[in-house]
Amino acid sequence: MRWVRWCIVIFLGIAGSAEGQSAAAGLYVEGNQLYRAGDFSSARLRYEAAVRTGIRDPRLFYNLANATYKTGELGLAIVLYERALRLAPRDEDILANLRFLRRLKRDRDPEPASGLGGFIERVYLWPTSNELAVGWLLSLLGLFGSAGWRRWRQMPVLHTAVAVGLLLCLSIGGFTLSRSQRDGRVEVVVTHAEGIARSGPDAQQTEVFVIHEGTKLVVERSEGDWYLARLPSGLGGWLPASVLTEI
Repeated sequence: MRWVRWCIVIFLGIAGSAEGQSAAAGLYVEGNQLYRAGDFSSARLRYEAAVRTGIRDPRLFYNLANATYKTGELGLAIVLYERALRLAPRDEDILANLRFLRRLKRDRDPEPASGLGGFIERVYLWPTSNELAVGWLLSLLGLFGSAGWRRWRQMPVLHTAVAVGLLLCLSIGGFTLSRSQRDGRVEVVVTHAEGIARSGPDAQQTEVFVIHEGTKLVVERSEGDWYLARLPSGLGGWLPASVLTEI
């Protein structure tokens, strides 16, 4: 009766998931009430407990980021807004609060590209990886549909359509791969007052630069308790993992 055991496992999984969602919803509501009452520390504890249930919701991370900022942790609040943004990339509230906190941190971010370069960058970053994957799949289906139509040989215009479709599929496929690689990067934020980047993974190595709370970096590799991380400007160095939090 193997199928019976599988049914029981599936049922328990669904029930457990529903129970976890119910618990998270209750904690989220309690957190909202405490936040409105001005008890930011208690609200933060409720939101953190909701996150520990395994729920990944942009509003939950957004509210937790708000409470974390109110309790004086700028760097960790930026981490949480970044996590919320990954789940809701075009949410204006998340974007606005993230811009606000970036202005408060000590280290300045590079100015965004302007002109044609800025336009191309915005176009590149606008669609999510999932949207690109769906677009590539639809293009592929359209290409096969056109190529498989039995009368296509009698219609020269379809030859051009198939060629254009193939080019479109290759372009979107390459674009999707590029974005997937970019989105798969490990990004971290400094969540201590400052971090000292060194020339090697050891506290005795030469100091390269100093960065401060809230600064975001991309991790290239790790060695022990050290990360080789790089700033948007391209400057890189080894930082202790203890001063960083992964987004």
